[in-house]
Amino acid sequence: MQFLTLMKVLPGKVADQPSFLIKVKSVKPPEGVRINGVFFLLGRYDGAVLFEAPDFKMAKDFVIRIASPAVYKVETLGAISAEEL
Repeated sequence: MQFLTLMKVLPGKVADQPSFLIKVKSVKPPEGVRINGVFFLLGRYDGAVLFEAPDFKMAKDFVIRIASPAVYKVETLGAISAEEL
């Protein structure tokens, strides 16, 4: 399953947001989770992580790891490719 986690920096938490996103990419994901990309965004959200996990529980465990410093408000969406519909 594919997931997209949108990240919004909490007020006063990160001075250098792009370098902090690079640190997010260095977080060791749980077994079975693969990070496909970490992105800096312009707009309502500040960053995004695109990743694959075998199920929702593994996705939740990974999101908790990347959000645990309490720097980001996160919203995670499950994704299905248009070809699979």
